[in-house]
Amino acid sequence: MSVEALFNPGSIALVGATDKSGWSISTLVNLRTYGFAGPVYLVNPRGGTVHGSPAHRSLAAVPGPVDLAYVMVPTSAVLGVLREGAKLGIRNYVILTAGFGEAGPEGVQQESEISAFAEENDLTILGPNGNGYINAAAGITPYGLPIPQPLLRGSVGVVLQSGALASSVLGFAQARNVGISLLTSMGNEAVVTVTDVVDHLVDDPATKVIALFLETIRDPAEFARVAGRALLAGKPIVALKIGRSRLAAHTAQAHTGAVVGDDDVIDATLRRLGVIRVRSLEDLIITAGLLASVGPLPGRRVGVVTPSGGASEIIADRAEDEGLELPPFAPSTVARLAEIVPSFGTVQNPLDVTGYVLIDRTLLGRALAAVTADPGIDLVMLLSELPRAAPPDPAPVVALYAASARRIAESPVPVVVVSNVLTDVTEFGRAVQEETGFPYVVGGIEHGMSAIGAAVRWSEARTRALADLETRAPGSSPTTPEDAPSADPPG
Repeated sequence: MSVEALFNPGSIALVGATDKSGWSISTLVNLRTYGFAGPVYLVNPRGGTVHGSPAHRSLAAVPGPVDLAYVMVPTSAVLGVLREGAKLGIRNYVILTAGFGEAGPEGVQQESEISAFAEENDLTILGPNGNGYINAAAGITPYGLPIPQPLLRGSVGVVLQSGALASSVLGFAQARNVGISLLTSMGNEAVVTVTDVVDHLVDDPATKVIALFLETIRDPAEFARVAGRALLAGKPIVALKIGRSRLAAHTAQAHTGAVVGDDDVIDATLRRLGVIRVRSLEDLIITAGLLASVGPLPGRRVGVVTPSGGASEIIADRAEDEGLELPPFAPSTVARLAEIVPSFGTVQNPLDVTGYVLIDRTLLGRALAAVTADPGIDLVMLLSELPRAAPPDPAPVVALYAASARRIAESPVPVVVVSNVLTDVTEFGRAVQEETGFPYVVGGIEHGMSAIGAAVRWSEARTRALADLETRAPGSSPTTPEDAPSADPPG
């Protein structure tokens, strides 16, 4: 199913708009705040004034064409809105209303009626029981919860089988300076599914990486198909798939009516499909942010440059966990570093350039240049932080980061910048990053090592997929329905 028109409407009607609803208020504020250029019509059966503007008593009373109807009416009234809209030629809907498949037999029946009506009338419906979406790339934000400022536009597409978590994910992405292209809260997936949105993101030029929060994989063969398309297109899929415990599986079914499949089967299949599975929301965004920044990584051999001996030890342990190699430096690199690192330091990988960086501000950069030139290194991990507080004269700080950014950009191998711990990027840090072009900073050694390991494994999976494609018939896919997860068991 194509969702291009759903995510790119030229006009929107808020059906069930009322001053009594926080959802209604937030949706209108979001549309007005983040740049939606088209008309927004308010629909309330009582008419009058809503949110300070005239309200129309029905969709039929709206004075212009409606590309998207955002539906907030009671559960029993939703089908009536769809019937009216279909007669008027409105094809795209977001249904915020809950009380359908997640709410018991009567809700399941009502949801089935919606799905059947949509199929008969060629309607595209996101939801029900979902907050809507944020098309940050286009400035279209029919989303029912407050969107914190600033809305960072970037290249990570986020698809979640959760409504409340969407706001947390959005806030964390902002805190780590990860911009999004599209964020979608799926709800019950009565019509539009996760795989429909992933299919769209694979073709979306604004999206480089796809981040998924999954309670269930509803159509395994279709998921395998879109994962294969994403892998060949060079767009990593990072997924937080819940349901490893019985309690989580039960909770998911109560949340959206989802049935959760066998986790061991799903875990093995995601690996085969080149989907990166993570264990936390933090890793979901951090890993997606890294891949959006650096793209494929050329190998597992990592050179580490850090001003901390303790950090070097943590990194060595975590590299082993992730299957990453920290090879000895080449003799030429050792000789070059011996002229750079203070005499009380030790030249080895991971490289601790020592606390002398506080005296010689060029030390870290000169050591980085030496390590990136090592012929036995595929990528370099640089421990560095964005500045947090603005000094009275920020010019020297900006100049220092600009010089570092140039050195990193000129490196013959990818450089992944990682901070010591996971902290928010401040407004000053964000401003310096934007002004100087300093690269994405992965939040914390723990998450950083997980993200680098995941990026390396995805890069290897894509290389295998491309090689496999060369041996197959033209037009074939690197995955087949046999590669898909087994169907979810009956509830």
